[in-house]
Amino acid sequence: MITCKEFPKKEFATQKELFAELRKNEKSIIAIKKAESQESYKKGYQFDGFLTRTDGDASKTGPHMKEGFIYPIINTTKYMDSHNDVHFDGIWSKSIKDQAGKLFYVTNHKVEVETIIAWPSDVNAMVKSVPWSFVGKDYEGNTEALIFEIDKTKIVHAKAMEIISEKRPVQNSVRMRYVRIKLAMNSNEPADKEYKAYYDARINEIANKDQVAELGYFWGVEEAKIETEGSMVIRGSNDATPIRQKDEAADSTSEHKDEPVETTQTKQFFINPNLF
Repeated sequence: MITCKEFPKKEFATQKELFAELRKNEKSIIAIKKAESQESYKKGYQFDGFLTRTDGDASKTGPHMKEGFIYPIINTTKYMDSHNDVHFDGIWSKSIKDQAGKLFYVTNHKVEVETIIAWPSDVNAMVKSVPWSFVGKDYEGNTEALIFEIDKTKIVHAKAMEIISEKRPVQNSVRMRYVRIKLAMNSNEPADKEYKAYYDARINEIANKDQVAELGYFWGVEEAKIETEGSMVIRGSNDATPIRQKDEAADSTSEHKDEPVETTQTKQFFINPNLF
């Protein structure tokens, strides 16, 4: 029997039956998704913690990073999360402009005086195309990362500053609301022609497409709104949420190499600084 997150109380004898139920309930599922404000650490697509690199070629390794700043990676695209959603490039294009200078960096999605890490005037939110290795994944190509740039001297939360200074393995999460979502299904049923076309058009963009192919469907999130804040959280449900740290012992004159990054929930990573 087949089970799925959209219908937790139902079981399906075949994938064809599951697809028929998804088709029947597509509008209701999308309406529910759009109606709720999502905290992404509960959805399962946080990839990154703090980055402390300060130099490098952005076309190869990610955005230029300044000395004395932190760069929480709040969200990334083209990866199916635990709710079967796939964010695609451009998801934040409108919202990042609308929310410029308005976003807090907080703890655990609580916007209260005692949970604020940095005030909106000190949070520079940006979207950058970065290699998967930059966010701790061993995939080809790039992902679009929603990144906060924050001067360490502007951090007003003592415990958060301690965590940052000690390079503790924390993660990040975005508060968001869906705007445009589409259902994709790998179905050959005539009634699913539209869903199949979208699936075929997008499947090769997805980093973990083998998991998508096994499932047979996904929800493509084409646009979403960032709401109020991005958060430091302890742990998400994604299977790879590393923290990138500068390897003080590395030879600063060593040759540049692009190497795969080991991924684990509990281990910190020490990478050749010439990668950045």
